[in-house]
Amino acid sequence: MYLSFDVNSQKTPLSIDTNYIYELPIYSSKRVLVIQGYNGLYSHKGDYALDFKLKKGSAVSAAREGIVYKVEDQFKKGGPKKKYLNKGNHIIIKHSDGSYAAYWHLKNKGVLVKVGQTVQKGEIIGYSGNTGFSSWPHLHFDVYYFSNGKQITIPTKFETHKGIKQLKVYRRYKKPTLIIDQNDKNTIPKNFNKIEYHFQGASVPPEYHKSYSWIITESSIRYVANSYGTVLKDTTQQISLEKWEQCKTAFLNCGIKNKKEVTHEKGCTGGTSITIKTWLNEKENFSGFASKCGGEIEGNLTGDTEKFLSKIKEGIDPTFYFH
Repeated sequence: MYLSFDVNSQKTPLSIDTNYIYELPIYSSKRVLVIQGYNGLYSHKGDYALDFKLKKGSAVSAAREGIVYKVEDQFKKGGPKKKYLNKGNHIIIKHSDGSYAAYWHLKNKGVLVKVGQTVQKGEIIGYSGNTGFSSWPHLHFDVYYFSNGKQITIPTKFETHKGIKQLKVYRRYKKPTLIIDQNDKNTIPKNFNKIEYHFQGASVPPEYHKSYSWIITESSIRYVANSYGTVLKDTTQQISLEKWEQCKTAFLNCGIKNKKEVTHEKGCTGGTSITIKTWLNEKENFSGFASKCGGEIEGNLTGDTEKFLSKIKEGIDPTFYFH
């Protein structure tokens, strides 16, 4: 439940950074409509809060870095009745200055973070929904602090494609457009239901050789290890939808993308390479590779591939794979 108080009745503590510039809490480059703004008559009276119109299942990202303070994602229903006030799925993140950001009306099981977890600005934290006191799918966002036991919301400014703005109702906003070399455009798939992570080891004697693949789908994860074509291990286990969402989110948060291909004239005999692919309905929609030899990096893949692999392994019994 989010509460409203007379925001003009008390002074903001000096420790609260009222000049902080937030990122739009939407993991999308598309414009998003603000359907209710500050002091909105429907449910924001006396409240510095914003409602963003979002389709159910849209990715929600952290508007500011902080530590997850509270989460709730067990509820399934919502509506414009007061009985739903306490039944909205949400995430509360505490900031370094003592303020909190609230993200409300998330979908059932749509929370991707845990209490105590540190999140970065722009990191995906959950998925939008229509739970709680809500008439249609949207994201409620506000920033607040506590004073004498009361929750006091504060106005916020965001970085948008039109500069730093205090958002207004019935206006559309999107994140700033990245200016990149037209010959070096990054690409990223819009959606996928299978991920492949392939590591090819160096050409050294077989006893030291290491190559492996991880293939993740919405229901299973498969690990295959080989040495010069000889399969050393091939095992599969079922995974939860939550684990799939974790891997999918890691792909996005680790910045796995294509870039302009880099090549070197030296050539290489013996090195390592990583290939990452995604598929949608058995059709490949992303492929990138990066190879390393003699200190040189080649390929068209960018992003934190090591962190991505660690997220794939997270929660998996180490006996499932060679390590």
